[in-house]
Amino acid sequence: MKILGITAVLLICLLVISVFMDMLQGFSLGKAIYNNMSSFKMTSFAEWMMLLFFVLLLVREIFVIYKSNKKSP
Repeated sequence: MKILGITAVLLICLLVISVFMDMLQGFSLGKAIYNNMSSFKMTSFAEWMMLLFFVLLLVREIFVIYKSNKKSP
């Protein structure tokens, strides 16, 4: 759970930084948020597969850590 929490916090921090950088360039808040979310619309199939691979790798690591912590007394 800590890994997921840290991952979520890092993602949120990076998105906030990106939105603020867009706002410093003169975009409105709505347009800055739209610019951040529209990058997911432009991804190709291969990029979606890599994203899925990394998410599955993260889930696997969490499962392995959870399983190893449960076995050790």
